[in-house]
Amino acid sequence: MVHLADGILLLAIKRLNGERSERSLFHVLNGKRSATTLQDAFFYELESIFGQFPQATYSYESMLKGFEKRGWLDRKQFKLTKAGEMISSPEAVERLFNRLGGERRDYNATTWKRLSLFVQTFMSKEHARTFYPVQADRPAEQWVKQLLQLDRDWKALMRTFHQEIEKALDHVGDPYATAVVYRFTGAFETGLTYEQIASLLDVDAETARLYFLAGWNELLKVLPEDAKIRGFTYGLSTDRMTYSAHESYDLFLKGYTFDQVQARRRLRTSTIEDHVVEMAMYLAVFPLEQFVPMQDIVAIEKLRDPVSWALKPVFEEMSNVSYFQIRLVFARLKRGETFV
Repeated sequence: MVHLADGILLLAIKRLNGERSERSLFHVLNGKRSATTLQDAFFYELESIFGQFPQATYSYESMLKGFEKRGWLDRKQFKLTKAGEMISSPEAVERLFNRLGGERRDYNATTWKRLSLFVQTFMSKEHARTFYPVQADRPAEQWVKQLLQLDRDWKALMRTFHQEIEKALDHVGDPYATAVVYRFTGAFETGLTYEQIASLLDVDAETARLYFLAGWNELLKVLPEDAKIRGFTYGLSTDRMTYSAHESYDLFLKGYTFDQVQARRRLRTSTIEDHVVEMAMYLAVFPLEQFVPMQDIVAIEKLRDPVSWALKPVFEEMSNVSYFQIRLVFARLKRGETFV
């Protein structure tokens, strides 16, 4: 039987276009925050699944063997067969793929832990029931404890939270909304497992999990900025830049040169280069000409294959530019800028 979750993973392989390895996708699925993996996710439009399929090496290998056995994958080229492309092509696959929220996964996951534990704790206290925390997460537990110590009319706020979630889920729609609703635990009912939700929705458990991730991501996106429930996102950020890159960025903002940033941070040249590439990937405005002469920017754009993000063909044609400079230009091209 073909599952929607299979289509998601096959679509990820399709987007890599045979230009990256099996190991590259493995790191994307596990959310490895290395420069190479972040760039793979950015250039090949895999950010939405970044870190959303954590798995061990043996399970990943088993999955690829399964795809190959079913005639969906050519592992030598790491590209889909025609049959595999058919499985990855339905609109439902792409729609779910793009909603998974991997680029915001820490933000989404922490907000869920806080809110779901708060709901369970408040409802259990209201009904004088003992309970086992639905989230085995110490930071979330401490956060909820501190929150409940505040002098608030929590009953009224709970009604507001319920209304805000209900309204947001109307926008999200099914099956995503159903997956989110049934994951909540109250005083008398326990949140359903993915297997139980799968039975309700007539899908497999992995697809049910993806419906939840997509639904929760969409819910947080459609909530009004002044929604009370946004209080559960306090101190969290949706910024995709790594903490270390941010530290370098802050120094650049203060007027330090590349060499000065490197000396101050005591990091290798390649590491600071990776930080600058992150800035080019994620910042709305980036001073590209400070790092690459305009004539080289134009030449790189002209040489790039429109359907490829491979660096090597451009590097081999231009002896005067580095891989670092090509990555910077590619990052701005990926963001929709053009220089020709």
